[in-house]
Amino acid sequence: MAWGPLESDVMDVLWRAKEPLPVRAVLDALNQARAEQLAYTTVMTVLTRLADKGALQRTRRGRGFVYAPVAEDEAGLAVREVLRRYGDAAVAHFVQASAADPESKERLRRLLERPAEGE
Repeated sequence: MAWGPLESDVMDVLWRAKEPLPVRAVLDALNQARAEQLAYTTVMTVLTRLADKGALQRTRRGRGFVYAPVAEDEAGLAVREVLRRYGDAAVAHFVQASAADPESKERLRRLLERPAEGE
């Protein structure tokens, strides 16, 4: 996913947080390292746009919303986008390409044998 600098900064804040955050918490985290402070509405707009792009999940909490990444990092978001766009064809190409390279095939085997998170 191609993001602008502020979108990247917002995603970094949310990945570091490890929990859904409201706009105010994201704004405060971003403004800690900025000489020129961002406006609340600016951050709210960026969060809304990232949610519309599918990078964030937006959940109502009280009168507002909290935001959380839909994947644990940028690579996870890229995989989600490829799977959304190409479905089974993407998986088939990935497996075929991995099978053709012994090193990739071994890495894939190890990853498949590793227990999934939460097990």
